[in-house]
Amino acid sequence: MCGIFGLITRRKLDFAWVMAAGTQALAHRGPDDEGIELLPSASNAEYCVGLGSRRLSIQDLSPAAHMPMKDPTTNNWIVFNGEIYNFQILRDELEKLGHRFCSRGDTEVLLRAYSEWGEACLDRLVGMFAFALWDARKERLFLARDRLGVKPLYYYTSSELFLFGSEIRALMGTGLVPRRLDTEGLASYLAFGAVQDPITIIEGVRSLLPGHTLIWEKKLVETREYWSLAKVAGNPPETDVPGEAAAAVRDLIQRAVSQRLTSDVPIGVFLSGGVDSSSIVAVASAVSSKPVETFSVVFQDSEFCEATYSDQVARKFGCHHHKVELTEANLLEEIPQALCSMDQPSVDGVNTYVISRAAKEAGVTVALSGLGGDEIFAGYSSFRFVPKMMSFQRYAGWLAPVANRLGALYGANETNKLSKLLAMADNDYCKGHPLFLSRALFLPGAVQTLLGRQAAKNGNLLASRNGAGLAERVRNLDPVNQVSVLEGLTYMANMLLRDTDCMSMAVSLEVRCPFLDHRLWEYVLPLAGRLKLVPRVAKPLLFRAVGHGVPEKIYLRRKMGFTFPFEHWMRNGLRAVLERELLDPGPNGHIPLDAREVANVWKAFLAGKTSWSRPWSLFALKRWVAHNLGVAA
Repeated sequence: MCGIFGLITRRKLDFAWVMAAGTQALAHRGPDDEGIELLPSASNAEYCVGLGSRRLSIQDLSPAAHMPMKDPTTNNWIVFNGEIYNFQILRDELEKLGHRFCSRGDTEVLLRAYSEWGEACLDRLVGMFAFALWDARKERLFLARDRLGVKPLYYYTSSELFLFGSEIRALMGTGLVPRRLDTEGLASYLAFGAVQDPITIIEGVRSLLPGHTLIWEKKLVETREYWSLAKVAGNPPETDVPGEAAAAVRDLIQRAVSQRLTSDVPIGVFLSGGVDSSSIVAVASAVSSKPVETFSVVFQDSEFCEATYSDQVARKFGCHHHKVELTEANLLEEIPQALCSMDQPSVDGVNTYVISRAAKEAGVTVALSGLGGDEIFAGYSSFRFVPKMMSFQRYAGWLAPVANRLGALYGANETNKLSKLLAMADNDYCKGHPLFLSRALFLPGAVQTLLGRQAAKNGNLLASRNGAGLAERVRNLDPVNQVSVLEGLTYMANMLLRDTDCMSMAVSLEVRCPFLDHRLWEYVLPLAGRLKLVPRVAKPLLFRAVGHGVPEKIYLRRKMGFTFPFEHWMRNGLRAVLERELLDPGPNGHIPLDAREVANVWKAFLAGKTSWSRPWSLFALKRWVAHNLGVAA
């Protein structure tokens, strides 16, 4: 796991200083090693190419795995962030083809795989990755991001330069990227609590989409899709027999977990006591030769504390269990550093920072997570609610008056489901998909009120061309599979994975997600929805596959999710902190927020009329801007 950075430019600048600044901004991602290489173009001396890396050593701890790494037979160079879990299989294949290796890690395997198979090497990779490879013969830069977007990759381009990096902060650290908020990105953040790819919070910076490559060649930049969730979901299912599906899923999960336990450093597992993390612990315990190190966050508030369940799972499988107790006082101490660790503002992520720091302090460098289980095995309430919204959408025109009458009778504030059904009566929303409405933080009307109609008009994914395009790609799928694809492309990719990456890497911890093995998705996603969603049993396909060793009550209890008791804390110990930030009538710096409307959101929360996540999102945004753009919010 690493942080990568690079620059191609013909502008006259202090090239070495810029490379050092961009690479150093990623020091937290790779405390074990640093490398920078300046590669002058052979045929066009006006362009200079630079590659930088900060390394967190996981596989092959020796200097032989130093990056940037050169292939002496082709003069290609690579910087790589992530893990290739099948690298040993690929290495064996490449050795049979005549390749000789100088290191024991996966970076050199990736470098040699490209020299042997070119861009087609991506089809052979099992893992999480974002890498940049300078092809010396073609004099072009090749960037690639893994299929599901586990590892981030950002870029900025102009007529005279091209920048890329693992974090936006690395690009801004060079001084070459204007420190201006992107209007569309800001509206997207308010709409969903996280900016939706490919836009970002910073003007001109874009995120390479999951399953995509980017080629820079002679000033031209081209992106291509090499793998797609929507296309995978449209493949014919391999079976419609529950028992056959469960057996195949069991084998795929066992292989995914086993491969992710390969490491030259200590490994642990995040254990919430929920279905997904408990299943990972069950499988890890079965394939591991020693007790699994598990980590849980516990609270004094019993409504949010899952310690009873995580303790039970840890005892069942003989784990060495670590409990991290979090109180309001602890959180007040954690929040400043957690918010500073965000590469882009997010309404989520603090929980991941807390558990990651605890794991790192316990001596673990790699942690397994159950992230992805809800998306692939239909664990969210959206899998039941959104198909109903889809039915409503078909009749929105004539049901709207009835819904409006109900709204008048029962008072539909923006938090509840009725308000979202009412919003669907707007023709604009019918261009998108109900899942976007289901995941909305502030509905578009509220975004316009906070930012102004002109500022917000392009940030409505519900009605945008991007949203309509995503909706069209899944339109003919099973309703359950539609939700899986869209949850994976939006909430999972743009909030959960982004937050997990930046919060864990802030403490130099690598997080691996067995449920995000693309082979598992290629098998499960096309299966009929009825195999994945039944009454009263959570994730029946996962339960049939690996759940029989897990205590039954784990699968039968109400889903809680990995969240903190923010609502209680924001009304008590955190109240003064938020009020000081949100009710400050001073200038908003770079944020064009209406101060009166921000205050109204806070007052609505105190009155119980809106969710805690709305004022928290505004608080996180203002703190992020103050820290990263150097202005008081």
